[in-house]
Amino acid sequence: MLLTFRELNQRTGPLHWEEEVRLDGMEKENPDLIRLEPVKVGITAWKDQGLFHVQGEQSAKATLRCSRCLSGFDRVLSARWHRVFTDDGNRVEPSGEEEILLVSLDRPTDLTPYIREALLLSMPFAPVCREECKGLCPTCGTDWNRASCQCDNRRIDPRLAKLGELLNRDP
Repeated sequence: MLLTFRELNQRTGPLHWEEEVRLDGMEKENPDLIRLEPVKVGITAWKDQGLFHVQGEQSAKATLRCSRCLSGFDRVLSARWHRVFTDDGNRVEPSGEEEILLVSLDRPTDLTPYIREALLLSMPFAPVCREECKGLCPTCGTDWNRASCQCDNRRIDPRLAKLGELLNRDP
């Protein structure tokens, strides 16, 4: 998704447009992401006091892998982001509030990295298919959402493990 700031510089009002962006290869970067449909992005850009403001609103349907049961499930990932650009090198000083990025008025600026970053930040750290997901048996691997198993998964305090061995000895 490209934006030429010269075009925005010549306008009096904001510029609005929508586009679909394909983020190929994201599935290889994130093991929890199985499939990602094209990202629907709405951009609003305007000039204010010599600065170019670009605001994005995006959403994409993704198939994620549940961190408990490892099954795939669909979720809509949505995010909003805002970046400030300038063509004046003197205004790039970090002000502490927000970063001002330097751009050229003549060359188109690719907005895909900002779309990609917002999508990554909208992904859950440990995706779960549903809150009541029971997960997998750590011993046999049975999906506890579909079946139960007979494995003994009681947690024994390692400090008391030897005591348990003594109690289980045959007389």
